Amino acid sequence: MKVTVRGWNRDMGEKELGRHSLLFMDVNPDGTTYRDKPVLYTSAGSITVAWFQELKLTGNYRMEVELTENDIMSLFKQYFGSELKKGLTDRWGLTFSPELVKSILKTVKLSDLTLGDLVAMNTKAEDEKATGTETVDQPANVTPLRRRL
Repeated sequence: MKVTVRGWNRDMGEKELGRHSLLFMDVNPDGTTYRDKPVLYTSAGSITVAWFQELKLTGNYRMEVELTENDIMSLFKQYFGSELKKGLTDRWGLTFSPELVKSILKTVKLSDLTLGDLVAMNTKAEDEKATGTETVDQPANVTPLRRRL
């Protein structure tokens, strides 16, 4: 991650305020920041990168934060974890490429699955919320109609 400023009224070039790698940054859950190293912490639906730095700037500046692909993936994994879950893909509209779907399906061996495993794949997970469109199970005291012979 690179943080820079550039003059607003008189642009005298870019001044780098800090450059920190998020890959090996410590995660501090309570948000405490120390002078010797930057830390990551999460709070209220966001991830914060904090560090100590003495600044001697006057004037108006345009602030810039540059995040590399590694930084973005580090933040993603820190916030959401390394396992993609259905709720995450639904909420953010993530889709899977055809190549990834093929790769995942290659790992499933139908001959090793039981009937219970196949049924479990098609049933709603316990952590999913009801949407109101599901059918209601019939009570146990309902009997089917007799067929005439």
